[in-house]
Amino acid sequence: MTVPPGLEEAYRAARFSLRRTVLVFTPLLLVSLAGIGIVIFSLVREGPGGLIITAVLLSLAAFLTGHQTIQSLRDLRSSPGLTSGPIERKWSRADLFVLRSYYIYVDRSVFKVTPLIYHELEEGDAVSVNHYPHPNTVIAVELEARG
Repeated sequence: MTVPPGLEEAYRAARFSLRRTVLVFTPLLLVSLAGIGIVIFSLVREGPGGLIITAVLLSLAAFLTGHQTIQSLRDLRSSPGLTSGPIERKWSRADLFVLRSYYIYVDRSVFKVTPLIYHELEEGDAVSVNHYPHPNTVIAVELEARG
């Protein structure tokens, strides 16, 4: 894969973000799967009880962490893509009641961007978003022209 000139640092940062996601979510997935195994073993030995709720919660945790892990692993093995078009919508929201996340919607795709990028762009701006395809990890956003 050849990296466009001037984007080497952005590519390194995006790949680091993907690796960090894999390193954080894989152990959580394994713990969830181990917990499910223990709960199933206990259900078989002792019969149903309060463990069914625990099994459901662990299954939900395994699904969510597994999805994040698999998508990031897929991106580490794939090449970045380019999505171009006008910003149809931009918004921000509070994640976990504390952290603020910023999003743009371009060509039927949602991209999470940094606050700096978010505040530099306006709805209707034509942009090219360089990103990994699966969780849409943004590498760089280039403003093409002001509309």
